[in-house]
Amino acid sequence: MPVPAPARRPLRAGGALLLAPAVAASLAACGSDPTGPTDTSRPVTSTPTASPGRTLTAAQYLGAALDTIQGISINQAVSTTAAFRAKYVQQGASATTYRQTYPVIQRALQELDPHSSISTPENLPGSTDAPVDRPELRVQGRMATSRLAYVWVPEFVGRSQQGRVDSTHQMLRQLDANQPCGWIVDLRGNRGGYFFALMASVGPLYTTGDGRVGGQRYWDGFQSDWFYRQRANGTDAFVVRAGSDSGVMNVQNPWRPRRQGLPVAVLHGFTRNGAGQLTSITASAGESITLALRGGPPSRSFGAPTYGVASGRYPSFMIDSARIDITHSYMYDRSGFTPGDNPIAPDVTVPFAARATYDVNDEVVNAAVAWLQTQAACTGAAPDRSVTPRANVVPRFEATRDLPDGGRRLPNPRSVYDLPDVTLRLH
Repeated sequence: MPVPAPARRPLRAGGALLLAPAVAASLAACGSDPTGPTDTSRPVTSTPTASPGRTLTAAQYLGAALDTIQGISINQAVSTTAAFRAKYVQQGASATTYRQTYPVIQRALQELDPHSSISTPENLPGSTDAPVDRPELRVQGRMATSRLAYVWVPEFVGRSQQGRVDSTHQMLRQLDANQPCGWIVDLRGNRGGYFFALMASVGPLYTTGDGRVGGQRYWDGFQSDWFYRQRANGTDAFVVRAGSDSGVMNVQNPWRPRRQGLPVAVLHGFTRNGAGQLTSITASAGESITLALRGGPPSRSFGAPTYGVASGRYPSFMIDSARIDITHSYMYDRSGFTPGDNPIAPDVTVPFAARATYDVNDEVVNAAVAWLQTQAACTGAAPDRSVTPRANVVPRFEATRDLPDGGRRLPNPRSVYDLPDVTLRLH
């Protein structure tokens, strides 16, 4: 059964993710319409409304959701089995309304991976921008020292993606006027959101060589690369390229650093507040920034492991405007390293307490400052070649042998890992 929604489905030919012509034509457009959080296939899409005059039974609705999940999920080894489908058809057999199928759909998604989820029509993110009374949702910056610039990059699911890009570039431009010798990018509290807006926001900090900064790989081995491009006409663009098909986020008034390739300290992790709730989380599109900074300019990460959902999701809208975000790919850095469903460990572990608001005076920032002050850009000395490179985990994409019962990829035993909190909304 076709998906009963005005959603743009990916077209697969020979295992590759392709874009229908109508979709491809819209990719270069950049406006204020929201897109599905962590949608790594296109930067902008309209939020559909319910389709009047079209009705399905609850069983047909659930069947359409399972069709979509089975066709897109990264975990094809489980999602395409008859047992998987039969289990959730049976669980939803007594449902008489669309809403009664939501918990069944959520359980199916959770079996496949920790990132996929369903959002009810009244719970769709992307309706508001960062309010003035929530400083932790606004880009902020200051000079951590007279020569080191600090920028707080929080999550983003607001209305204006271009506005977030512009405001971040403006903040970086103001900090760059102080002629810093290094940068601190704080991703603690960045749960993700609109992938293209977040990646384009800090693109000038991780640009080296041909602009390639990482990418993503699908269950069948097909992959698309990410690039941050500086154009001759004075504009920039963040690009997802798969063969000849691209998703593009244009930057009309980009910040261009006074000094290219300065060292970058990345702060990430997650912790719990006094009530035991997960907070200060780096997840999803926030983790994509962490990966993009690896292997480009001199960089080192500080803090705690990320949440462990460095993956791309495809948003599919149902007939009642509920949205299913389905994990379809795993992200990788320039070397090909992918964490899969595992956390990204920091280069330097620094315990930190949960913080409700923006603050640079903490132990993680102090560790980052100490490292940056030893870098050649700040000392004037030759680069230190004695630093041991990261031990990247060899990427593994086998669809069957690495999957435990239930389809979850197990974390590295040495990693800090927490199962997703059902009350936590990861973007």
